[in-house]
Amino acid sequence: MLRRLIVWPLVVAVAVIAALGLGAVPLPASYPGVGEGNGPKPHRIFVLSNGFHAGIALPAQAGGVGERAAGVMGELGLDPSNHPVDPAAVRHWLFGWGSVTAYTSLRQVRDLTAGIAARALAFDETVMHVQPLGPLDGDAEGLYAIDVSEAQLDALTAAIGRSFARTDPIPEITQGFGDRFFAGRGRFTPIATCNSWVGARLREAGIGVGAWTPVAQTLEFGLARVADAQAR
Repeated sequence: MLRRLIVWPLVVAVAVIAALGLGAVPLPASYPGVGEGNGPKPHRIFVLSNGFHAGIALPAQAGGVGERAAGVMGELGLDPSNHPVDPAAVRHWLFGWGSVTAYTSLRQVRDLTAGIAARALAFDETVMHVQPLGPLDGDAEGLYAIDVSEAQLDALTAAIGRSFARTDPIPEITQGFGDRFFAGRGRFTPIATCNSWVGARLREAGIGVGAWTPVAQTLEFGLARVADAQAR
């Protein structure tokens, strides 16, 4: 009993130190230049964080031909008509990944209970959450604007698409914001969280956030660093 009382606090302490340490290590080590030379104007994406959960917002229409002309939903094989909103009002689509238990049970952080947390962390099944958004103000709290190149936007879109197990929405599950849920790939664990998913997808697009971002604070630390580098 005494050993357990000693070991568990040590385990928690090591996990916290690892999260903070790896969250401070940017991968890639340097922010990739965008909009340099005579190339096209960079696209702007956003990361939204409420201090607990984060998601990635991509422009609904980024211009271009072929698949790009169909918008991000078309590129991902998703049908915008599944979302009960005016398509003309949608400027961004917000994508998130997480525990099916937590995602479908929580409206606000205060709704979190020990039971929900335990089920979510016990290798819960995952879902993708897709929500339409209007114009975004880059100065709002918890909103991080990142300019990306055409290649980075393509890489990020493809990385998000790989997290969908199905492209047809789960019936009758919504948070009431024109959003829909889709079956996701992977399991939710204390290591693989909604925030680490965002960090991994950004790194796949060459955006240097922390090496491991299990909580929103470690993710936001890297996002602030990216914003500073982008402003130089």
